[in-house]
Amino acid sequence: SGNVSTCTFDVAVVDTTVPTLTCPPALLPVEATSSAGAAVIYNAAVATDIGDDSVAITYSAASASTFAIGTTTVTATATDDNGNVSTCSFDVVVTDTTVPTITCSDDISTEATSSAGASVSYDTTATDVGDASLDMTYSAASASTYAIGTTTVTATATDDNGNNSTCSFDVTVVDTTVPTITCATAPGTAEATSPSGAAVSYDVATATDIADDSVDITYSAASASTFAIGTTTVTATATDDN
Repeated sequence: SGNVSTCTFDVAVVDTTVPTLTCPPALLPVEATSSAGAAVIYNAAVATDIGDDSVAITYSAASASTFAIGTTTVTATATDDNGNVSTCSFDVVVTDTTVPTITCSDDISTEATSSAGASVSYDTTATDVGDASLDMTYSAASASTYAIGTTTVTATATDDNGNNSTCSFDVTVVDTTVPTITCATAPGTAEATSPSGAAVSYDVATATDIADDSVDITYSAASASTFAIGTTTVTATATDDN
């Protein structure tokens, strides 16, 4: 007689399968271009999913962004339309193997100001692609006292990653200043004691020098020697170590 009854039930199809995600192969190290590191471009990760034809992929650090010197691990995350997530990771390595560029002072020549030599100041500059503040060392410091003669100064610039470069220049301290000499007052007139004249003693001359604490003084006629009748001019000569 055509009587009908029905019942229903649900068929649920779910997607709990995480995407299949493949990260790009490891990159070769990239040289830093500044103290901040280097901009690095990497290939995109690839994701497939049984329930999503276009899986969204995000990265913990974007391609073409600046990566710091050292190793940065980039994590790629693939998320399908149903919230299933998978991850993979790869390393981006930024190195600094470039030595600093260092420029030394020109050679310096200066006059001694004392027997110890002279205080000499100089300028040295250095730059580096991976370090904005280099460590500078010198074999002899600027503004220190340099001995008379030539001293070779070596400057060394070292960056944060241990790369270093050196340059050198000469500091020459000369003594071209003549001593200051003062003769003693001429002795009084002496009476001849023989036909040869008379023995006459005189006070020594004094001499000072900026670079010699003990100046050598010689005389054309020695004190206490016999001077002929008449007038004899005695010349005192002061000679320093240089």
